[in-house]
Amino acid sequence: KSISMIKEEFKNLTPEQIPAQIALYQEDEESVQNFLLSQQKKVDKYYQEIERIENLCQYEKEYSQYDFICGIDEVGRGPLAGPVVAGAVVLPKAAVFYIINDSKKLSAKKREELLIL
Repeated sequence: KSISMIKEEFKNLTPEQIPAQIALYQEDEESVQNFLLSQQKKVDKYYQEIERIENLCQYEKEYSQYDFICGIDEVGRGPLAGPVVAGAVVLPKAAVFYIINDSKKLSAKKREELLIL
């Protein structure tokens, strides 16, 4: 198969499905191997993100007996250098948001995609 055909096969796969598809092309030419490496990196990044989110949810797990847990954060340089603004949010218990880490590191487009309220 051509590399473009192989890329098309991977196009709509979930990260969980990619390793099985990679296995099908382990003996192919170098250009395919380079593509497979990029797909493996995609899978690795996905599982790292899941682990990061699991670690972030330590308080939610520890205090799971409560109905509401409020997350808070501040923005600004601090009271000595200028104004500080604080924000708070309560999300549904089952809410999991991958990708979100630091809103300052997200592109404007990605922030728009993630906007839910």
